Amino acid sequence: MIEFKHLKNFQILAKERNFQKAAQKLNLAQPSLSRSIQRLEHILGTELLLRGNQSTSLTPAGELVLSHSQHILQNVEALRKELHYMQGKSSGYLSIGASPVPANTILGPILGRFFEQYPDIHIDLEVGTWQQQLEKLLRGELTLLITDVEGEIIGHESSIQSFNLPSFEAVFCTRAGHPLTYLDRLTLEDIRKYPLAIPKNLPYGVSEQFGDLFNKYRNDFSGLLHYDSFPPIKGALLHSQIVALTPQITLFDDDIKHAVRVITPIDMPKLNVFFSVVMLKNQISIPAKRLLSLLL
Repeated sequence: MIEFKHLKNFQILAKERNFQKAAQKLNLAQPSLSRSIQRLEHILGTELLLRGNQSTSLTPAGELVLSHSQHILQNVEALRKELHYMQGKSSGYLSIGASPVPANTILGPILGRFFEQYPDIHIDLEVGTWQQQLEKLLRGELTLLITDVEGEIIGHESSIQSFNLPSFEAVFCTRAGHPLTYLDRLTLEDIRKYPLAIPKNLPYGVSEQFGDLFNKYRNDFSGLLHYDSFPPIKGALLHSQIVALTPQITLFDDDIKHAVRVITPIDMPKLNVFFSVVMLKNQISIPAKRLLSLLL
């Protein structure tokens, strides 16, 4: 029977690639570490390491065992934390990754409600692109990911599960008093005359719906600002002629909603922004279930 300590020892050795360094890190005598690895190889019936004079490397079987051992040990640690939380021995824990748009719109109010109901939860929140956060989720470094794309687009169906959230319309906006706000029949052609601010990670195919409007090489180019997060754009929007494309939900804050105007060209393509919650399959913790119930 495989013991968890053998898997942990193997994982550290695979990282250090040296028995002496791994033994020091594990606070074990080197012969004890060697016996542990030999025991694991005996149980599995295959060699896991290619042993050299100064270093070791993994066999193909070793690579496979390393991959599985990482998931096994992560699951065991998650189980331990869940049991301690259920028994009242520790606070619950969530490690949340979020794309900039949901982090700056839907997530704040939800977290406020969550802490009112569950004050015994410790949360780590990290904001970045959904591609960066997905890699961390797959490595077990995040409990869940809140992203600005539909779950079906993310892929990795064998490893993750996703829950789509309500979508929001994307709109053009300007400061109050902008020349475009006075036009009775606004078109995309009118918008071309002004600097534009658009999200960096527009969904595939969106730019094409606007022709060459977002192309910095067009003949009548008037300036283009790509942004990760909308809050830094607010100041520029309120003190310039910039026209910004953003999910309408970003304009609901009291500090900006009275100072900006949504403008809708008559030839504006229908454009929605989708959010989703992504988790590893079969790894929904009690705190994650509670947060998910508030999001859906």
